[in-house]
Parts: sequence; C-alpha cells; structure tokens
Amino acid sequence: MNTKSSAFPDKPLPDSELITDPVRVARLLDRLAKQHSLLTVEIPGQSEVFTSSVVEVSDTHVLLDELLPGSGHPLLLAQKKLQVTGKLEGIDIRFVSGLDTFDQQDGMVTYRVRLPARLEYRQRRSDFRAHIPISSVIRVVLLDERENIFEGELYDLSRGGAGIILPFDEAVLVPERWYNCAIGLPGESWLFCEVEQRHWKELRAPGKHLVGAQFADLTPMQARLIGRCISELQREQMKKRITD
Repeated sequence: MNTKSSAFPDKPLPDSELITDPVRVARLLDRLAKQHSLLTVEIPGQSEVFTSSVVEVSDTHVLLDELLPGSGHPLLLAQKKLQVTGKLEGIDIRFVSGLDTFDQQDGMVTYRVRLPARLEYRQRRSDFRAHIPISSVIRVVLLDERENIFEGELYDLSRGGAGIILPFDEAVLVPERWYNCAIGLPGESWLFCEVEQRHWKELRAPGKHLVGAQFADLTPMQARLIGRCISELQREQMKKRITD
C-alpha cells in the first residue's frame, strides 16, 4: 500500500488566516454544514483520500458524515486523527482534528470529532487586485448598525472586494456582519456600498491591521466606478514601471 508521512504538514496554506477563536471556528464549520459542502479527508500514513461532510456542529465537537469510500472507516478508527479540507463560498478551509467516537445506525456511520483548536482560512482571489501606491491615501469610512464609525485607508481594490487598513491593534469588525462603506475614489467621487469582513491580519506597523472585505451585490453604477478606479490604478502602475 502506498503511504505518506504519518504526520500532517505544519506549514500553513499560502495567504491564509489562522483562526483560533472557538466561536468563529464553530460558526464557519456550521456554515459548511448548512451548505452541505463536500469535504476531503486525509488520514495519517495513507495516500488515499476520502470524502465526507459536516452534519452538525456543537461548542465542543463536529459531527462528520460517513467516509467514502468505506475503506476509510477502519483506517480512521485505527489512527483516530484526520485532516479535513473544503471550500466555503470559494474560500479554502483546512483543519486537523481527532476522533472521539463514532455511531452506526441503519447502516449509516457518523463520526464525532473534536472541534479543531485552529482552522486555516484562505480566499483564492480570482479578481485582479490593484494595490494603492504608498504616495496615495484613499479614505475609507465604515458604519455599523449602531452608527459606530471606523475610518481607515484603502490598501487594494478588486471588483469583488477591498483591502482596508484600520488603525487598531485588533479586529474591530464583526465577521458575517454587513457595514455601510464609503470609499473616496480618485477624481473626488465616492463609492457608497456595503461590505462584509472576510478575514483580517496584523501588520508589521504597530497599531494597524488589514481587513479583507467583500462587496455586497453591486449596482451597475457601483461596478463601473470600481472598474474605472482599477483601470486608473493599473495605468499609474504601468507609468511607474516605464519611468523607473
């Protein structure tokens, strides 16, 4: 039988956020369950991969559906460890967990695994992202449902979302909550839209962090404003390359 290393790699996925807050971990896995997302399951020492899905999530455990093909069942019972990868709305998710118990009723098997202590969360960016030059400052103003205001700067822009630098040491936006957003685009025009925080990470500069935000359904006018801004940023980048 073909085998591979008995341990899973510790190297994180490229451009991934490591989530350790159990509430956020459980929330993301619950979304996988509600969307019936297909998961890939790997077992230490085995080259064969298996499929499953999340059935239910609690504060301490995740209930997984039976492994397919069924040859994974005795392997999981023997190793009691598994690595799970999947996609949630185009975002890569990966975690490692341990098996506590399994249940078999009416020929259906489910596995009760521990809620992972950490979860890797990586968004594949299919849209081109235009970075904002250091010499330019584009203001971003966010407003939540309680009318709290968060002001920052635009880091990059794509047709699907934006990178926003906020002047706080820690995350101040709540995941899965939409915010009214105003972006001061070049040419004295403003883009008014709604955004949702999808991920965040600390920056080397103290007192700042970078938010990855996704736009809500944009109107044709909003999409045109973003497209024009991206085109202008691309032109400026090309000019800079030519003159450097």
